[in-house]
Amino acid sequence: MRRGLVVGKFMPFHRGHELLVDYALAECDDVTVIVYDDHPAGSFPPMPAGKRAGWVSALYPTLENIVVLPDPWESEADSQGPAYAERYAEQLTFLGRFDRFYSSEPSYDTFARLIGAEHRVLDEAREMVPVSGTAIRSNPYRYRGMMSPLVYSSLIQRVALVGTESSGKSTLARTLANELGTEWVHEFGRELWEAQGLTGSFSDLWKIGRNQREREDKAARHADRFLFCDTTAWTTLHWSLRSHGCADQRLHDLVDATTGDYVWVVCQDDFGWIDDGTREMAGGEAHRFQLQQEDDLRRRGIPYVVAAGPVDERVARVMAALGATTGT
Repeated sequence: MRRGLVVGKFMPFHRGHELLVDYALAECDDVTVIVYDDHPAGSFPPMPAGKRAGWVSALYPTLENIVVLPDPWESEADSQGPAYAERYAEQLTFLGRFDRFYSSEPSYDTFARLIGAEHRVLDEAREMVPVSGTAIRSNPYRYRGMMSPLVYSSLIQRVALVGTESSGKSTLARTLANELGTEWVHEFGRELWEAQGLTGSFSDLWKIGRNQREREDKAARHADRFLFCDTTAWTTLHWSLRSHGCADQRLHDLVDATTGDYVWVVCQDDFGWIDDGTREMAGGEAHRFQLQQEDDLRRRGIPYVVAAGPVDERVARVMAALGATTGT
């Protein structure tokens, strides 16, 4: 049985890395991928090791092993010396013997020899896949075609704009997206509500939450750095609890699984409640709903940004929280 090995930081996992894994899978009976847990402070987009290993797992579910290990790197000075290769080779002894090691760097010959593997050097000149992790990190949007949509979309920071009725969420989402040259996600629930003649049922709410998330996933493939979400499945959950006192378990599960994906922005209800013909919360109920939402975010331990005042002040507040500027 022939065993293959691919190693890397995969920041991010791009088509060049896919080339290595594809060759390994074609030539070997089982393949191990090592993901080195190295995440420079302050790097953007955030790419913790768990996320990077998740990319590999999702794209290659048949791999024998996907292992996250600390990076033995110590300094640039010894990066080409024998001790450098030995540290990496010794770290992998528990995984057993490998027959082939796949990389695009001839300088890894010493490492391959130390683990007793044939070194298969692929696309050394970067002609098949003309890209590098450094280039992608400098401008992920420019190089998005060099990554799987799954990888690229997970580099986009989603921003959840939440709050009660008539609190300016749609206006803020649209304005922020225009300012930063990116995408924003419209509210599926409102469209469904209007299409059904301002009527709905309990069964609609899981459909709304699921479709809203699917819209986000599709839009993230075309967004640049940020994706502004006019609402989220979490908001739909609150509507279900308000209207029916309960919610579909799948909606609960979706919310629990995705709350960590967002920067949360609570739009304050200081615009004054406006009845546009579709509103349901008159007579102070909108404000009570607002307080319930904020209480739930605190209960869940989710930090959030408060956007209040005129639109320009809200835009400035959110952009400052994101560390975003126009034209970058």
